[in-house]
Amino acid sequence: MAPASPGARDVFERGIAAVESYGFRTVLGKHLFDRYGHLAGRDEDRAADLHEMFARDDVDAILCVRGGSGSIRLFRHLDWDLIAAHPKPFLGYSDITSLELAFLKKCGMPTFFAPMVTSDFAHDPWPHCIDLLWRMICRPEPAGEITDPRCFDATTLVGGIAEGPCVGGTLALVAATLGTPFAPDLEGAVFFFEDVHESPARMERYLTQLLLTGKLDHVAGFLIGNAPYEDTDEERARYLSIEQVYADLLAPLGKPLVYGWPHGHDPSPVTLPMGISIRLDADRKSVTVLEAAVRAS
Repeated sequence: MAPASPGARDVFERGIAAVESYGFRTVLGKHLFDRYGHLAGRDEDRAADLHEMFARDDVDAILCVRGGSGSIRLFRHLDWDLIAAHPKPFLGYSDITSLELAFLKKCGMPTFFAPMVTSDFAHDPWPHCIDLLWRMICRPEPAGEITDPRCFDATTLVGGIAEGPCVGGTLALVAATLGTPFAPDLEGAVFFFEDVHESPARMERYLTQLLLTGKLDHVAGFLIGNAPYEDTDEERARYLSIEQVYADLLAPLGKPLVYGWPHGHDPSPVTLPMGISIRLDADRKSVTVLEAAVRAS
């Protein structure tokens, strides 16, 4: 289904064919191809699709088409009790962060910061990325250490080991929850985040907002992805580097911190289980999933 923005029909068809090539049967939301400006249909219709997918016994997981914008508009229309009564894997990232944080806060339901149909499956992601996804959502056992070799290209800013629930998402959407009932509880959590189209100055703003609320005072550690953005060389020269932003704002907290981890807006994103305990070894730049993210049917 498409809880945020619509995907291009031809790209969607390539992506859904890729999903089915792994042996899955797919069910399409009734309003999947609706259009309402920048949204994939009206709020009430997108919410109805979401309710139906959670309630249907023949649907084992919900895979989002893409992010974009508009997921947060669904909150006023969602039946949290219905969703909590039918927990199942829910996959997405970017704007989908809003829903994942809400499901964790209101329903106590883990979700997956994971590849999507048009954003990822349609573009032939690296097989290792997809193998990890299926391991995470199809096996009722801890996924163990994430062994994607690209993770070792990340940078350690503060060493040490952190353990706690994996909580976070695309940073702008995390910041958008502040002051609402859907703001995440980050105490004792390994806070993960990334973003796209956001300059270091904007990333700095979101992080400062989180710092000023006290949300980052008691996190266990930081697992940070990439934050690519487009700008001229002249404009880029005006900004601090993103590493310096992290060094200025987050490193003084003294928590294990790794950045450059390939999740979210990455060509082949590593799946992270929202709300599930992980161990971050910042010195080794490794992440180990410590508990099962799904249960046996």
